[in-house]
Amino acid sequence: MAGEQKLLTNSQDKNPQQHVPVQEYSENLREITRFLASAGVPADRVIFITPPPVHEPAWEKECILKGCSLNRLNSVAGQYAQACVQAAAQCGTDVLDLWSLMQKDGQDYTIYLSDGLHLSQRGNQFVAQHLWRLLESRVAHLPFILPYWGDVDPKSPESSLLSTQ
Repeated sequence: MAGEQKLLTNSQDKNPQQHVPVQEYSENLREITRFLASAGVPADRVIFITPPPVHEPAWEKECILKGCSLNRLNSVAGQYAQACVQAAAQCGTDVLDLWSLMQKDGQDYTIYLSDGLHLSQRGNQFVAQHLWRLLESRVAHLPFILPYWGDVDPKSPESSLLSTQ
């Protein structure tokens, strides 16, 4: 426990300008949900997304190139992911748990990260694929308001778009 606390302290000491304590992060998520609710957005329309995992060896190389030492730990990213999942449960929102999904069954999650911290093209595709599953369940029942793009007359788009159905 003391060693773990030391790691956390060292991690936040190395990048204090970007550090938000996990408890404050969790409260911020709940506050955002309350704000959205006050603006008429119900919790079932909100989706939280956890941080992805951190590949420490790759990120450490990037840090060294920038003249600093490793300032992110995967275990700490996991704590923030867990806080996000818990906040989503408390708020009644869905959550896309990238941290868990990307590491599921011991898969090589490094392909999803460009530098050990930020998403690569494949990482963004991973997010889009999993996010679409959550979004599709919310919008599949909605009617189309505008015509399919192939049904729009390119010579007279107004007639296609402004006609009553």
